[in-house]
Amino acid sequence: MDRPEATRVTGWLEGSVTFLQTVIAGFLVVLLALGVVNLGITIVASLTTFGADDPSGVVSLIRSAIDIVLYLFVVVELYKTIVAYVEAKSVVVAVIHAGLIAVVRQIIIFKPDDYNPTEAITIAGVYVLLLVALLAGFYIVHREIEESDQLE
Repeated sequence: MDRPEATRVTGWLEGSVTFLQTVIAGFLVVLLALGVVNLGITIVASLTTFGADDPSGVVSLIRSAIDIVLYLFVVVELYKTIVAYVEAKSVVVAVIHAGLIAVVRQIIIFKPDDYNPTEAITIAGVYVLLLVALLAGFYIVHREIEESDQLE
């Protein structure tokens, strides 16, 4: 394959990848809309089933709502990541934000009673390490952004 033909093929492939990334971003918008509808249905169904005066129902509603909301935040961050790829921008901030949200969600829904003590401690330790690493990355990236903004 000669050079101009290879350039044309890679240009076509690059355009195809950009198109598919845009389709995926659109799919994430649809997922986000469905997630918001699901959140509304969950809240209404829980309130009509249990009522606002049943403590166990309210706690269950809060856990379900937080879980759905955190999923929605992950979807938003994934959308931002894909848009950054399409626009050829840095995706580090979006990836760190998505990671933080995902780890916090896992910590919130973690039930140590579902594991034996050794497994529970190991899993909790992994969550702590992930959280510390992501927070360190968050701090470093945002500090660099602030410093570069001050230089401009």
